[in-house]
Amino acid sequence: MNDYDFLHQALEQAFLHPIVFSANGVSMVDYSNLTDCLRFNDNLHHLILPYPLSNESIKKYAALSEKAVKQRHNVQLYDEYKIYKHFMGENTIVPTNYPETQSMCELLNLPELSRQAAQRKKVSATIFPSNFMSECPNLFEQYRILAHRAEEYLQANLQAYNLTLINDFALTYKKIIKKFNISDFILWINKKRFRYYLNEAAQLLKSHQVISVEFYENHPFYGEKYDIAHYKIMQCKNNLKQLLFLLQKMSHEPQLLSLAQRLLADKKIYNDMFVKYRNLHKVENVLTASSVLHNLQNAFNKYSLLLYLEGVQFAFENKYLVEMPVKNQPPLPTISPQNEIKKISKIVEESKKIIPVSGKISQIYTQAIKDYKDAIQKLSASLDKSL
Repeated sequence: MNDYDFLHQALEQAFLHPIVFSANGVSMVDYSNLTDCLRFNDNLHHLILPYPLSNESIKKYAALSEKAVKQRHNVQLYDEYKIYKHFMGENTIVPTNYPETQSMCELLNLPELSRQAAQRKKVSATIFPSNFMSECPNLFEQYRILAHRAEEYLQANLQAYNLTLINDFALTYKKIIKKFNISDFILWINKKRFRYYLNEAAQLLKSHQVISVEFYENHPFYGEKYDIAHYKIMQCKNNLKQLLFLLQKMSHEPQLLSLAQRLLADKKIYNDMFVKYRNLHKVENVLTASSVLHNLQNAFNKYSLLLYLEGVQFAFENKYLVEMPVKNQPPLPTISPQNEIKKISKIVEESKKIIPVSGKISQIYTQAIKDYKDAIQKLSASLDKSL
């Protein structure tokens, strides 16, 4: 395999199969036959809906890898990669039992103390912003603090939160069900089944049962056997999952579930019931609670994208580049650990000065940080208004 093919494959695989670590209780669920996306869950803040990163979006990111590693666009990538191959051939390492090995690995953010591990950062820096992974921990801390504040506020203003929930469910349901029309045959023939599953789920939640994975497995849609219908069936499943997540957020209040069921059966009767419910639970801060909840969800979505992008860069550096098709000798412990550490540290410092020329990939990372900071600022502002 030539250098271009390997680098293209390594970068593409990093986007398709990132290595995402849990941060602040947020975890990633990989693809399955029940979904067509990567799904991020906040396991600490239960008012937040999971964030789905669609397979379509991921494939678009992965497609950018072809241009990003072309030699005429990214000459430095091949210069750094050549040095990396040389270091891999030597395979010199600082012994793991050397007293400073562990602390230096943590300080330099390296999986092992070696020039080849450090050089991977220089290869990576020609594609990704070199400061991205070092900046993420500070960004993530902002989310942790504000998410806790937002959840406390919403739990203290439960009636306003409830009204926001049922309104969100109604708006989302109406938007989704419009797509289930005769112009799209696969969706249309599944419309009745789609509503039936939602109603059944609401009834289960009212009796304090849990919507588990088995629910999805035991509730198929028409057309699942046909490959040509795969995309539309996944639409059905992903839309169902989105609405089921909203239903589960309402499980603490049976009246909300009854309202949701009425919406599924008759929109006019639902509207009358919603007005009565709202009049019985008059609160002045519904708009504030709605703003806090929506800004919290948006901040989580942007946070999840950063986690994904961090996982892509980590996977490229520490998994797919390591799989380079070069014949290595066994690890060779250096006879001069201190000198080796100085060389390693220098390489890491040099990586921070590299400006990526990968085009859209670098722009995606820069824009993701900007969008996240904007989302955090809006969440903070909405919380300040709630005081």
